[in-house]
Amino acid sequence: MKRNAAITKFKPLSQKVLRRLAEDRIIEFPLTDSNQLLLSALCRVWTDEWYVAQMNKTFKPDKRAVMLAFPNFGKIERYILSNYLNLKPGMKLRARDMATRIRQHFKIEYPHFKIHRVRQAAYNLRRYSRSGSRKHTLIQLAILEGNHSNFWE
Repeated sequence: MKRNAAITKFKPLSQKVLRRLAEDRIIEFPLTDSNQLLLSALCRVWTDEWYVAQMNKTFKPDKRAVMLAFPNFGKIERYILSNYLNLKPGMKLRARDMATRIRQHFKIEYPHFKIHRVRQAAYNLRRYSRSGSRKHTLIQLAILEGNHSNFWE
């Protein structure tokens, strides 16, 4: 089965998920019978709330909330978000200093404009979270804001 047919047949798995499964060499295109069985099982699991809830229990509540609120965040974005969220009140962290931390911790150069965007998200969360717990606020933001697919655009 070819990629376009697989996208149609195996909803709710998105094109991005199928591409990542192929990149990680979990499946290969064209799909074999065993790959199709695997994708059918994944569809069944991801459309059943019980399975999703059980899988999510393995993550700590704060990480679970961040994954829900910001599904496109990778390890570095979560690191940036965590650093800005955990600042003491009144403290500031310059993007240049964050870039230095990233360079030391991850050994890569990270674009400043992406740091600025994650920092802004963190500052917005801090502003909204004054009245309650952060994980509760993250979940509320995720529900209110819905899709974050254009966050990086």
